[in-house]
Amino acid sequence: MPPLLFSPAGAIILAAGGAKGMAKLNYKQKANLQRIALLAPGVLLYGVFNFIPLLALLVLCLVDWPGIGPMKFVGFDNFAQLFGNPYFRDQLVKAFAQNLIFFVIIIASMLILGTIFALLLSFRTWGRNTYRSIFFLPYPLAGAAVAFLLELIVRTRGPLNVLLTKGLHVVDQPIGFLGDPNLALATLATFYSWHRMSFAIILILSAVVAVRMHLLEAAMLDGANRWQTLKAVVFPVLAPAFILITVIVMVDVFNNADYTLILMGPEGAPARATDIMGTFLFRSAFGGSATSVNVNFGMSAAIGLVTALVILPAALFLALRNMRREK
Repeated sequence: MPPLLFSPAGAIILAAGGAKGMAKLNYKQKANLQRIALLAPGVLLYGVFNFIPLLALLVLCLVDWPGIGPMKFVGFDNFAQLFGNPYFRDQLVKAFAQNLIFFVIIIASMLILGTIFALLLSFRTWGRNTYRSIFFLPYPLAGAAVAFLLELIVRTRGPLNVLLTKGLHVVDQPIGFLGDPNLALATLATFYSWHRMSFAIILILSAVVAVRMHLLEAAMLDGANRWQTLKAVVFPVLAPAFILITVIVMVDVFNNADYTLILMGPEGAPARATDIMGTFLFRSAFGGSATSVNVNFGMSAAIGLVTALVILPAALFLALRNMRREK
């Protein structure tokens, strides 16, 4: 029997038996098996590269470790310092507040401009396929490339300042977009929005295209104008896309700080006006300057865990909402 099992004839018998077993399953059972087969590779990769490190994070936040040498178990002392020590608490509050402002600017521009562009592309506009390609061009770019492009555009002798001073004569002196504490965070958020705008446009456009034509025709027959049709028929259909974009952008904005680290450094220059949770975490783990020696991977793990707990309700809301929709 074992030789037959590993022979071509054995493989044919097993395949035939599997086909017979599949034939006995109903449609829902087959659909569930297909979902499991499609999701298994992604879940496996996510577990190896995301979930297991997250479990390690729970252990790491309980130790004091500079990255080299033995670990010192301190229990919840990292959390006590993070929330009780004024040095860490002030940085945490400021980084979280600025991260929240950063997120609000990004999500507002992505939802408003993304909806406008998606609605324009949904009409039979000449060259709309070309416009889609143009909107999608920045999305595949790496964060470092976008940061370099941002620095070229907004520098004091860059094209934006030349346009404002010599072209439009809006201002007399060049504006330090990244050097002004009042403008630096908004400038970074604007370019992040431009980089990820095509993601919002594609999701919103797919929701717009999914609107039933007979619903639009019924609204028009009832005497609704274009704005009333958008408000009563199209916008309710866009709500799931808005929620998905908001959650994904929130997770990305609170976890990543590539633009800020590349352009402004771990200190969040100028004067920590661009300091967000990602730069605070990086600074706690690796130091803010070449002379910094106050580094603690346990503290950075505690900051990462706090950040994860902040965005966890949004992720759970999206997951539960999707489960209810499946039912």
